[in-house]
Amino acid sequence: MTSRLKTGLVLGGGAARGAYEAGVLSYLREEFEPGFGRDLKLNIIVGTSVGAIHACYLAATNHQPLQQARGLIAHWTAMKVEEVLRCGYGDIVRLLRETLGKPATPGDIQHGGLVDPRGLRALVGRGVPWRDISRNLRSGHLDALAVSATHIGTGGAVVFLQRRGGGAPTWSDDPNYRAVATRIGPNHALASAALPIVFPVVRVRGQLHMDGGLRLNVPLSPALRLGAQRVLIISLRPNPAQAQPPGEPPGPTVQEREQASVTAPFLIGQMLNMLMTDRIDQDLGRLRRLNDILEAGTKKYGPGFAQTLSAAVHPHRSQPVRAVREMLVRPSKDLGTLAAEYVRTPGFRKRSQGLAHRTILKLVEREAPRDADLASYLLFDGGFADILIDLGRQDARALRPQWERFWSEEPQSLAEAATLTPSEEATAA
Repeated sequence: MTSRLKTGLVLGGGAARGAYEAGVLSYLREEFEPGFGRDLKLNIIVGTSVGAIHACYLAATNHQPLQQARGLIAHWTAMKVEEVLRCGYGDIVRLLRETLGKPATPGDIQHGGLVDPRGLRALVGRGVPWRDISRNLRSGHLDALAVSATHIGTGGAVVFLQRRGGGAPTWSDDPNYRAVATRIGPNHALASAALPIVFPVVRVRGQLHMDGGLRLNVPLSPALRLGAQRVLIISLRPNPAQAQPPGEPPGPTVQEREQASVTAPFLIGQMLNMLMTDRIDQDLGRLRRLNDILEAGTKKYGPGFAQTLSAAVHPHRSQPVRAVREMLVRPSKDLGTLAAEYVRTPGFRKRSQGLAHRTILKLVEREAPRDADLASYLLFDGGFADILIDLGRQDARALRPQWERFWSEEPQSLAEAATLTPSEEATAA
């Protein structure tokens, strides 16, 4: 059965924390979908940072949904820190030379990053069947793909998008937030994932870009502007107000964090947390308030309320005002704590031979006993990925009733029912 609602998938940023997204998608594709009894199509896929790489992979494989999670998991569990974080003493010397303003040598291929980007470039290049993105758009397996990056020159957010039919919809009036229609390729994903200091900035169309998470870490807005009528959002930041699950040891205390605050690793980890600020709670708050307004107006004035409201605000929007169904999946545990626990295991210590491994081990030793935020961004390791994948599955599994509501073809409110076209209503009946 063809769904009458266009579904958007929104993937947040967080570097090595991204393995969590693979776990959530594994639950969706390998557990929930088979039991639900019908195909669950992702029409619009949007991502930032590591979520941008995932978005490109999913867009290219959307014609093979059952293979998507398996492919992501295979890539993550095979990762080795030394392959992604290719860093030698020569890179440190080069970064110091750049810092002092000395000219680059002919062999230098990066700007402003500590890590040699060739490892990540190879991973992205061979891991995504790039040509299949266009094929899936033409064949109807996909409506749109978008990835966000940060423009170095202006500091503004740039959303690179590719959609069926081409072009870009009317976008925001904000000059610090623009959309660029293009054919998305490896450079767009690498630009979105260029974590500050660690990975070098990337040239796209001759202009420098870096990690999209600095301005748009969980890109809900692009999914809505591209026409999503329901949005599945995967964030890589736990809810700070969420209580620790029963029976679990508590995460790092404020006192423990403050005791570690004099160390550079702690400060850099907190800086990345602040730079990669997750505004999804505020964005969802606005979306839910609009849904409430539409529901109250529909009850009071009838099914034409949303259409009347759309006509009034049309000059400022690319899509008509409508009720949007949403679902958020986020970690139930502190990922910095999980990173600290994993790095201190004998197995990881035994493998700590290369510079990247030894550096991560030192970083964790300098941070609070149960906190390793910086390491959690850098730990591109199959063993750590396994932990995050399992957590993603568990957290998704705990939301089974929400999954059923999210994917139901029955309208979940009067406002949602009112926005369906007559043909869609007939299909539903």
